[in-house]
Amino acid sequence: MLITVVGQGYVGLPGAVAIASAGHIVYAAESDPVRLASLTRCHSYIAEVDSEDLRRLSEAGRYRPVHDASRAPSCDVYLIATPTTLTPHRTPDLRHIDTALADIARSARPGALIVLESTIYPGALRHHVAPLFEKLSRLRAGTDVHFAYSPERLDPGRDTVLEEVPKLVSGLDACSGRMARDFYRTIFRHVVEVSGAEVAEFAKLLENTFRYVNIAYVNELSKTAKAMNIPFREVVAAAASKPFGFMPFHHGPGVGGHCLPSNLHYLNYVLATAGAPSELLAAAERINGSMPDYTVERLRLVLSRTRTPLRGARVLVLGLAFKAGVADDRDSPAYAISDSLVRAGADVRVADAWVARQPATDSFRLVELTAEECAAADAILLVTDHRDVDYDLVLHSGTVILDCRGHLDAQEVEQL
Repeated sequence: MLITVVGQGYVGLPGAVAIASAGHIVYAAESDPVRLASLTRCHSYIAEVDSEDLRRLSEAGRYRPVHDASRAPSCDVYLIATPTTLTPHRTPDLRHIDTALADIARSARPGALIVLESTIYPGALRHHVAPLFEKLSRLRAGTDVHFAYSPERLDPGRDTVLEEVPKLVSGLDACSGRMARDFYRTIFRHVVEVSGAEVAEFAKLLENTFRYVNIAYVNELSKTAKAMNIPFREVVAAAASKPFGFMPFHHGPGVGGHCLPSNLHYLNYVLATAGAPSELLAAAERINGSMPDYTVERLRLVLSRTRTPLRGARVLVLGLAFKAGVADDRDSPAYAISDSLVRAGADVRVADAWVARQPATDSFRLVELTAEECAAADAILLVTDHRDVDYDLVLHSGTVILDCRGHLDAQEVEQL
């Protein structure tokens, strides 16, 4: 089959490679010129995708980068895997989806299946995506073209085989659902078809806000446990010994990434339109949003034991990515922590070998992790616990260390 995958980011690129590896021909649409040039050279900028796989599929003619969907021929299936962001008012921003639909409308023909994989709110496919496409293309949904929703279930940094993760699908109508199910069965081992697109849309938001709320719960309890001088990570490990009725979550310096911080707003947006906004989600956002400042206050207390004021102190932050094992720094708590440190008068340096570029910020300077940087710091703050960090260098630096992830098991290390 001929497939166009719009968006070659953390969702679209692994998905496109999996589809091409299943034997389909994929037109990989990427509007970013730097990314497009990289894909044309068969160079992957995502850790989960091997450049040799790109080269192999490209040489076989099954992976073909293009600037946008209108540059591809008419395809059997169009997948949209573009970012869904927030407006300044924290409401859903679907402009990237809208642009993808406009591009697809210029090449799609009757009989095509259009699948949205981007995270959206319940009802968006039926009331926004399909009507907009009908207006742009003059093709009727359910008659000329078919629409389905299949949320991505990637977890960057985790060693999972994409094709082994159950694939959730549903169409706007029965025919569209069957088409999506049959297509994904050529790629995924398990395909789960649900009764309606709204069910699949809601399920995706439930999956992510479930994590967000539970992280907020342990974040809040960790503060109380610290005040009671009880090691909370040990508490969680003890509770996790129960083989049923409990799932461990771990506290940290904040919640980052593209999905979790924005997904609660997508869900609360549709709940509010139904007249039932969630108080629990609002509380979870407040708790998780408090963690960067709480981390800085903990560092202030740790430094005070050595009679070192935070104002004027040099702080080396380990980790800019929002989680271990990824190069994605979107909405990373490291930014909020660095801003808070700067407001407190600290001199901030950040070391993260996964993030190669200096971000557009005046809060800190990106540096390499060296013995000199460790020795020059008054404190080291472990924010992201990448696996390939020389932690022995950090531990033997003689510098005050605050570990926000429970990674360093040493008596001289302070735990968040």
